[in-house]
Amino acid sequence: MIKTVIVCLCLLSVLSMASVPISDDKKIKHTLLKYNYGIIKMGRSGETAFFKEFVKEEVAMKLQVWFESWKFNNLTIVAAINDLRFSPIVYNESNATITTLENWSFSYVDLTTKKYALNPVNILYKMHYTLQKKGDDWMIVAIKRLEEKLLETSETHTPSLNATKKQAEEDFVFSEPQKKIKTH
Repeated sequence: MIKTVIVCLCLLSVLSMASVPISDDKKIKHTLLKYNYGIIKMGRSGETAFFKEFVKEEVAMKLQVWFESWKFNNLTIVAAINDLRFSPIVYNESNATITTLENWSFSYVDLTTKKYALNPVNILYKMHYTLQKKGDDWMIVAIKRLEEKLLETSETHTPSLNATKKQAEEDFVFSEPQKKIKTH
């Protein structure tokens, strides 16, 4: 009887420890989806302030500079995520790291003519994210591009040129991305 109680307590403690990372795994992946869909929103609407909710100040500032450089050259980006794959997450106290494979289609659009300034391309990025736990949530504190590869394909997705700021708001919802993409 005592052995059964001890075994049950051990199983319960193992199960409770296993459930914490699963919850954190989901939160981390959700944060990465918000970030990536946020880049699409930034291109359509010009907004960048929302990044500060889940991205460290220095990272948000780099995004702002990135967007302003496009704007200075009379350009914006239109993009779509075709596929996003997550590696297993590595935890260390209140930090986590994860590598992703991200298949993007994107182009630059001239803001005055509303035409493509670059033909749409597909690019595969291998990215490394470092996150830090802030209360119950996770914040991206560092991003590093590990690899970038132009994908040669006749089926390059063409992001929409007609998306408005309102459409960007409808496409990007913080609670759940609207568009289904492959995630692994």
